[in-house]
Amino acid sequence: MLNVFICDDEKEILDFISKEIENQIIIQNYDMKIISSTINPKNLIDNLKKSQSKRNLYFLDVEFKNSQYDGFALGKEIRKIDPNGTIVYITSYKDLAYKTFQYHLEAFDYIIKDTDKKLRESICDCLKSIIESMVQETIDPSEFYTFKTGERLCHIPLDEIDYFETSPRSHYVVLHAKHDRKEFIGNLSDIEKQLFPRFLKIHRSYLVALDKIDQLDLNNNQVFIEGNVCLVSRKMKSKLLEEMNRIR
Repeated sequence: MLNVFICDDEKEILDFISKEIENQIIIQNYDMKIISSTINPKNLIDNLKKSQSKRNLYFLDVEFKNSQYDGFALGKEIRKIDPNGTIVYITSYKDLAYKTFQYHLEAFDYIIKDTDKKLRESICDCLKSIIESMVQETIDPSEFYTFKTGERLCHIPLDEIDYFETSPRSHYVVLHAKHDRKEFIGNLSDIEKQLFPRFLKIHRSYLVALDKIDQLDLNNNQVFIEGNVCLVSRKMKSKLLEEMNRIR
């Protein structure tokens, strides 16, 4: 069961979102339930603390009038209680990715407040994507890396990933796989937390699959993977050797 928490201080929009989610739960037979639908961020936090659910989904407004919270501060409070919850922002602003980095948040989606038709379609598409993601988890989440690029969720088998590197674009990383190359919003340290000990951040710009390293050249602070050169920082040389010996 996926418990749903909704918070928007515009009552009309709050009711619209709640109704559309309820409709989709009935029409699509989603294993979801709305636990809290409120205009008050503090009420959401109080209801979350009372909830015993381990799987939660949050639809949050970005701006709250006359409140100690904005949507990102609320998201940060939610993360303290529920670090694995799925957060979706409802907003009038299109480009909010940088703001989530300021608060160290990961948002599943941003839904733009638009016409009723477009808002309804966005909610439906978002719920569908979340369910598809959950289905992938039940297959074997440990064997895939999942991320969002544009409006699409991508699931890349870990066996096919060679390394990640920082992109020239701020706050983006590039995934290098056997047959693919994908750029998406991300942070190497956060990715390493998900994929260690299979992957190791050997440099501020490189996170590599240890079993894909073909050659070490530590005299020149380099490793080679499929003909590509990845840099190794001096302080990571001993850790890299330790991890390489572990997997042999």
